[in-house]
Amino acid sequence: METLSFDTLTFDHPTACQPARIEAELWMPQRAAPPSPCMVLLTSSAGVQHHRERYYAQALTSVGVAALIVDSFRGRGVRRTVADQSLVSAAQMEGDAFAALALLRTDRRIDADRIGVMGVSKGGVATLNAAIAVRQRWRNGFPHLFDLHVAICPGATAQHRDATTQGRPMFLMLAARDDYTPATLAIEYAERMRAAGNSHIRVKVYGSAHHGWESIGPVMDIRDAENWSACRNLIEDDGRHFVPCLGRALSEPDYQAWARHNCVQRGARAGGGTPQLKQRATADLLAFLVAHGFARHWTNSSTEGTLTA
Repeated sequence: METLSFDTLTFDHPTACQPARIEAELWMPQRAAPPSPCMVLLTSSAGVQHHRERYYAQALTSVGVAALIVDSFRGRGVRRTVADQSLVSAAQMEGDAFAALALLRTDRRIDADRIGVMGVSKGGVATLNAAIAVRQRWRNGFPHLFDLHVAICPGATAQHRDATTQGRPMFLMLAARDDYTPATLAIEYAERMRAAGNSHIRVKVYGSAHHGWESIGPVMDIRDAENWSACRNLIEDDGRHFVPCLGRALSEPDYQAWARHNCVQRGARAGGGTPQLKQRATADLLAFLVAHGFARHWTNSSTEGTLTA
């Protein structure tokens, strides 16, 4: 593993305009000849975790896929955003992801035609946003796109009114018992993206899973969690938030203020994962990558006992 640093990509969005120096961990597969496909990993609100982002990096490298874990928090002086999601926005994380994409495309060890992005929870929001076509116009002529998107338990209370994507393959991995980023909203968003023309979207809901199933053990109450699951809104092409119960669109600052007063709640449940669930979900992830030419073929039994939960 090696540490990289780079400047974020700034683009025309109210929460993504502040420059920042970003740190990232590059994990390269040991048994694959370069150039390797690569997945950019965006974190949850908890930041880089051994049992989550580094676990996925290990799983990816085991099948010949490089992994770049992007730490959107440390360079901004933030440890976690669980209690205050405004400390680092999903749009800022999106800018970090595209800056990482630009950097990876210059690395001869990486296959520039096979770079995907994945993220859990808040990172999943940024992963979905990275696929939306209108947001590419906000990136000031940035010429590159991710080749594949994997969103794990992404928040989908805010959905683009125009759900047209760039048409790249997408996989949404959802938890049926999620009260933090409800699966029903992400399923609805996937259906809207399909209706807008992307037929390459797969959705899987894990019936026994809670949010953050990568955490093995009992379900935990996160009492300080800022929970936006009741704050439904549509993102207009100019970046404003249309709030259905108000019947009008608000600017980013006005929407943030309105939501915190009217619909943001405190508390969520997470964890409750089992080794079996974690392995099954990981197998689904790797199979999706194999199906789209990102990873070499493998069998479930070949990875049992090799990945640290």
